Amino acid sequence: PLPFAETCFITVMGILVNLIIVPLVGDGWVIFSYERIKENLSVNNADREGPCFDPEYQDLCIRMLQWNTSLPASSILFIGLMIIIASFSSSTSFRRNYTTKRLVRVLTMQQKKD
Repeated sequence: PLPFAETCFITVMGILVNLIIVPLVGDGWVIFSYERIKENLSVNNADREGPCFDPEYQDLCIRMLQWNTSLPASSILFIGLMIIIASFSSSTSFRRNYTTKRLVRVLTMQQKKD
């Protein structure tokens, strides 16, 4: 497995590129704005009926749509954090096993000398 520092660096850079740099360059975070979602609801669905088009419930619907559109970004962030945690756990156990094997080898060599 890759060492923890390398895995952490690769994962953080991937998250940085996918969730911060690319959306900022292309105005990608605008799709999550309250005004943009409200505009899409009013323009694209002006003739429809339902709770999202009732002014009383429109705020709740906009908040739900914000959550639904941000779910992929949240998933990427969650998966990245899981990769970092798994890498740390793997790195720690690998280091512990390596140290144990090294100690056994040194003790075996000492016993052979005696």
